[in-house]
Amino acid sequence: MIRPAVPHEIPRLADIWLRASLRAHDFIPAAFWESCREPMASDHLPGAEELLVLEVEGRVIGFAALNGERLEALFIDPEVQSYGHGSLLMAHAMAHHARLSLCVFSRNVRAVSFYRRLGFQVVEERIEPLTGEPETLMAWQR
Repeated sequence: MIRPAVPHEIPRLADIWLRASLRAHDFIPAAFWESCREPMASDHLPGAEELLVLEVEGRVIGFAALNGERLEALFIDPEVQSYGHGSLLMAHAMAHHARLSLCVFSRNVRAVSFYRRLGFQVVEERIEPLTGEPETLMAWQR
């Protein structure tokens, strides 16, 4: 079930974000991700215009955070990745928006491929200022 997040779920979402970020971005020091956990839990997730969770059998296993037409975050618990859960969240977001944009680390080849399969196109390659890592701006339009 996809539904809006409730405030008491933010710590669980921040935990999913941290574990998934560490796994997907091993080219960035773990200390960076760990230092971002608190701002993620206190500012970024609660500040999203739309914060959707994917709940399976009573357990929150992933989320999507959107601000307008910008997908700020899409994370699935690493324990249950590769079962189509991210595609479910994206299908929901795409059904409710005429266009979406996002940034993804270019070295996260798995994520870049995932978004390409969904119809996202590369708009721009640039450097993400906090990490100095290349990132890819992607966009989709219905």
